[in-house]
Amino acid sequence: MKKIVFLFVLGFIVSCQLPSSLNGKKSNQDLLYKTWILQDENGDVLSYNGQAINLQFMKESEIRASGFSGCNRYFSTVNLDESSIRFEQVGATLMACPEMETEQMFLDLLPKIDRYELYGNELTLYQGKIVLFRFVAK
Repeated sequence: MKKIVFLFVLGFIVSCQLPSSLNGKKSNQDLLYKTWILQDENGDVLSYNGQAINLQFMKESEIRASGFSGCNRYFSTVNLDESSIRFEQVGATLMACPEMETEQMFLDLLPKIDRYELYGNELTLYQGKIVLFRFVAK
């Protein structure tokens, strides 16, 4: 679990340059109804007790996100356009696990995300120019 916490922290402080061009126009539909699996900077899946930390977007009357955050299930409303994204009203179930630090960091960072990039099956979430999370579609 300490390795996971270290990898999260390392991933949060890594700054990356913005690409000079986008690979075509993104569609919000490309995010929906897939399971996005969290990866560290080496491409390894981050998991807790064998279950991958993940994210799913669904569209009902509004776009919502939910997933597994390391111990609990979480949920959020999402404001989304072609390049910006905001997670609002983030909540989670209330199960207790031995080590909750990683999950709490994940949940604390969701509302700070303001931008995304989508290339094929890879989703990167940013705060400004700082990469917060990298996901791959399952």
